[in-house]
Amino acid sequence: MTKMLNVNIDTNGIDQQEAQDWTSELANVYADMEIEDVNISGNKISFKAGFSGMDDTEPDDIQMKIEEYISMNEAFQVKNLSIK
Repeated sequence: MTKMLNVNIDTNGIDQQEAQDWTSELANVYADMEIEDVNISGNKISFKAGFSGMDDTEPDDIQMKIEEYISMNEAFQVKNLSIK
C-alpha cells in the first residue's frame, strides 16, 4: 500500500495550466512517485504524493524530491512548502 502525504506549495502566483503540467512532469521525472488529487487555486498548489508500494514514506522523503525538482524546473517561485 502506498502512503500518501498532503503537499501544499504557496507561490507568488502561477498559471493554472503551467501548474498542472508541472505536477504531471514531477510524477514523470520520479517514476516511483504517485501524485493524485491535484488542486491549483490562485497562489496555491496542493496534491497528495507518495512512493509506489511504500507505506513508510516520511515528509522529508517527499520534500527532498520536490525541492530537487523545483531547482531543476523553476516554473514558479515557492514561498512556502509544507508536507504532512
